[in-house]
Amino acid sequence: MVAEDLIKALEGGDLSIEEVPYQQRGYWFDIKAPKDRIVEVAEAIDERGYYIEDVLCVDYVDRLEVLYHFNHWEDPRRLSVRVEVAPSEPELPSIWRVYPGAAWHEREIHEFFGLRFKDHPNLAYLFLHEGIDFYPMRKERVEVSEEDRRLLNYLPAAAEEDTFWINMGPQHPSTHGVLRLILKMRGEYIEQAEPVLGYMHRMQEKMAEVRTYQQYYPNTARLDYVGPLAFSLCFVGAMERLCELEVPERAQYIRTITLELNRISSHLLWLGTFLLDLGATTPYFFAFDDREQILDLLEGLTGSRLTFSYYRIGGLYEDLNDGFLEGVKRFVERMWKRFEIYDDLVTGNIIFVKRTKDVGVIPKEVARRYGATGPTLRGSGVPFDIRQAEPYAAYGDLQPEVVVGERGDSYDRYLVRLEEMKRSLRVLEEALEKVPEGPYKLEKVPKKPVPGDVYFATESPRGEVGIYIVSDGSDKPYRLKWRSPCFSNLATFTEAVKGQLIADAVATLGSLDLVIPEMDR
Repeated sequence: MVAEDLIKALEGGDLSIEEVPYQQRGYWFDIKAPKDRIVEVAEAIDERGYYIEDVLCVDYVDRLEVLYHFNHWEDPRRLSVRVEVAPSEPELPSIWRVYPGAAWHEREIHEFFGLRFKDHPNLAYLFLHEGIDFYPMRKERVEVSEEDRRLLNYLPAAAEEDTFWINMGPQHPSTHGVLRLILKMRGEYIEQAEPVLGYMHRMQEKMAEVRTYQQYYPNTARLDYVGPLAFSLCFVGAMERLCELEVPERAQYIRTITLELNRISSHLLWLGTFLLDLGATTPYFFAFDDREQILDLLEGLTGSRLTFSYYRIGGLYEDLNDGFLEGVKRFVERMWKRFEIYDDLVTGNIIFVKRTKDVGVIPKEVARRYGATGPTLRGSGVPFDIRQAEPYAAYGDLQPEVVVGERGDSYDRYLVRLEEMKRSLRVLEEALEKVPEGPYKLEKVPKKPVPGDVYFATESPRGEVGIYIVSDGSDKPYRLKWRSPCFSNLATFTEAVKGQLIADAVATLGSLDLVIPEMDR
């Protein structure tokens, strides 16, 4: 197995390697490395084909701890690599040359914790603005250094004589929210893209530190407002893992049904707006008509049409209402007939094909080194889905077939999402037949988890959502970190867009299905 080969190669010396219980921790191996060996460790992990999931920092006051999470498409056993850094010397070698996607996470750590990454190509701030005078995620107030302050209001260096910089966004309709892209142009072609984030940043992870677990829970639905249930389940799933709770089977099946309904509704919204970006209006109305059917069902069950707060640690807020399952059956029957419309309007439309085929190609190696996920990853031909790799809810019994593309272009990403909706319908058909009787929640749930840390992942409509929680035994998280699928997928855009026309960049960006608040957090 891949993991055993890696561990054997890393054993010895000043590395500490421990195998930990996955069911309680959410990862398989805990590796502690000195900071002068982190690049060497990353190279060994890269050689064995791991992709980078996340890089995060925890401030323990007496030390800063940087964690790197890696996983493998074929041997999905998560690795946690820890490096301790002294607060008096907050510097660590960057691993961006091994994993370019890590550069993005390192930039985030730098601006929120003040930890510098040696040899990083660009530590310009992604999220914060020039009014910030301290590092917001440190436990004790640490003033922003003058050197870092110069990076707050970042603009690219002056272009060469025959190139120029232009802004795309943050109010451009095709950026789907307040996303700003600074594009370096040579004539009509893009040479470089620099995303600027943070226009909707709400310090979600800081809010988690000052609220109880129960108080923070509604925030989870306000990250990805298009597919909120995957984020909500990621949070409650992590808490259930940390508290070692066994959720009733009925609750797990109902969770799966609502998750798949939410997945279809999200894909429908993406389909309508993506086509609108490219100038096609008619499919938008069909997609939103179908989506409304789902929202009616979920509103009747949860009381909300967008930011659902239906799940609870240990189960659900309440049981199914009368007619919900019948309503889902009617929707499934209706939806099967609608794909012919989308095929007629979109799939074979020569204008759409010309705008998306061979546009925005993301090779497998780029996807791996940047941590691409979801339909973006599967469009590049990688059959990886968290619902199969790390089953949760009822996915151990109702495993959906994984859909993959061939070329990794914008057209493949469209085909993958269209086919995923069909696979979701099959999951719903099977789940409707198997929903068991019994309780929908646990009677008693602890308000405070035991001390420790935990990782949990779900498959949102945009890909792998991850959450890392450090518990100190109190009723509030000591540290909570989200793994944003859109953040990783946007990183691949900076590679895929090189050499494209701006019109093609619009198609590429739309094909990634970005939700900006989920990235900004």
